[in-house]
Amino acid sequence: MMGGGESYPALEASLLAEEAAARRQWEKTYLDVLGVCCSAEVALVERLLAPLDGVRAVAVVVPSRTVVVEHDPAAVSQSRIVKVLNGAGLEASVRAYGSSGFIGRRPSPYIVACGALLLASSFRWLLLPLQWLALGAACAGAPPMVLRGLAAASRLALDINILMLIAVAGAVALKDYTEAGVIVFLFTTAEWLETLACTKASAGMSSLMSMIPPKAVLAETGEVVNVRDIGVGVVIAVRAGEMVPVDGVVVDGQSEVDERSLTGESYPVPKQPQSEVWAGTLNLDGTKTGLFLLLEGSDVLAVI
Repeated sequence: MMGGGESYPALEASLLAEEAAARRQWEKTYLDVLGVCCSAEVALVERLLAPLDGVRAVAVVVPSRTVVVEHDPAAVSQSRIVKVLNGAGLEASVRAYGSSGFIGRRPSPYIVACGALLLASSFRWLLLPLQWLALGAACAGAPPMVLRGLAAASRLALDINILMLIAVAGAVALKDYTEAGVIVFLFTTAEWLETLACTKASAGMSSLMSMIPPKAVLAETGEVVNVRDIGVGVVIAVRAGEMVPVDGVVVDGQSEVDERSLTGESYPVPKQPQSEVWAGTLNLDGTKTGLFLLLEGSDVLAVI
């Protein structure tokens, strides 16, 4: 029996909460977040999103400036998640389906304006008033830095944007306007190049992930199952010409595997019992069965 009458409402509320959680339909939303430039923003993103009702998990990938949110769209929408992140000045947007990154290959208008004005100011030896264009270049390229700096200051954090703004302010105070313009131009250009590199890396990973088959064939029964449903110790068969769906160890058969998608090695790698095989590689010949160790975080793609 229950110890007191008040335990029944508490138990009922707990059961109702569990039932409501079971009824929820979870989905993953991928967001491109420009403001995530270092590990300091990871805790901020988690602190902003974790308390939201309907958010089950938050993952932040700093190199690609990506935030993955597992949530119930009926409880918290994508637009609300974006609004919460942008409220902290993180410049978030929902990644479009099939998109591999958040930035195009062209530089932002701030960089273009800053560079153009800085170039024009270099002709001040022809006309002295052109020197003021260097100050205009600093002002033209500074808005993104100012917004991110204010967002960092609002959470009592010191980031690279604040440090660069201090350097620009110092150059202006010394009336070295060219120096101020150069600082802004180089910093904003470096950020754009970094973002472009991350976008290309993300595109490569997306292409690699799209090659991995979502299903596998059980060696014992020949049944086709989802890769997510395969547990530790399950043996699957990978036929000639098929992609390896998961990481594992060969327990029977011999073959050659094309691993260029992961390692860049152009020559096939021979495989025999006890050899490791990786998801995303191609079985060139033979039929092999593998003991696949499907432990969380143990696969090569997760490490990459």
